[in-house]
Amino acid sequence: MIGIGSTDIYIDTPKLSREELEEYSKSLFEKWEVYVDEHLELSDYSLSLSVEDGSVKALGKIAVVSLSALYIGIGQYGSFISGVQTIKGQVSDVGEYLGQSAVAPFTEERITPKIRKRGEVLSKLERIFRRVEAGEITVEDAVEQSKALLGEVGSSPDFYRELETSLTDIPSHPQEEQLELDVSTKEIVAPEVKNILQSNNTPRPQKPPVDHYRVVVWRDSRDDHINVTVTKT
Repeated sequence: MIGIGSTDIYIDTPKLSREELEEYSKSLFEKWEVYVDEHLELSDYSLSLSVEDGSVKALGKIAVVSLSALYIGIGQYGSFISGVQTIKGQVSDVGEYLGQSAVAPFTEERITPKIRKRGEVLSKLERIFRRVEAGEITVEDAVEQSKALLGEVGSSPDFYRELETSLTDIPSHPQEEQLELDVSTKEIVAPEVKNILQSNNTPRPQKPPVDHYRVVVWRDSRDDHINVTVTKT
């Protein structure tokens, strides 16, 4: 499998029961499945949705089984590079739909979900394209990096030939090197404040353990049946 997109969702909502979580997950997957089938122009792909309770945490993933399926999809949009960008846009759209659908049952609670979308290998391919355009790497290096990224899953010689042709046609625009700061989203607490907080920590009575569940709904290909598992976490 080659991951081409994922959507990470967090909804701060009261805990759902096991039955409610399972029904919510299956309903969400079915809506998402229909939307993806209508808006993602790929001949074959897999879908998976994992949902946990205790506030809803969901992760939706889209993957292709082979490079051939990805190559056929990309080939519908002119050049290889524009095809990658178009498919990436479609994946982003279906991720946005998944996030909106996930929070829809809780709209009366006025909850603002946290949604993070990733382009997976499509975003990484775009970065390789930009490095070629900036003159940072050669076309040959870019092809080798793409092979290392995509692996040998359903290897397609046509895929790499078309990739090399498109990269060769990219006009070079050398850019000045820019430093990027690695900013963490982890909350930062000043040392003096942290010490106060730690000194004020007093043992709290432990609450009895609460059962949490994870529901996973998936299908391995476009025409495959839907699978559902429910496990205690």
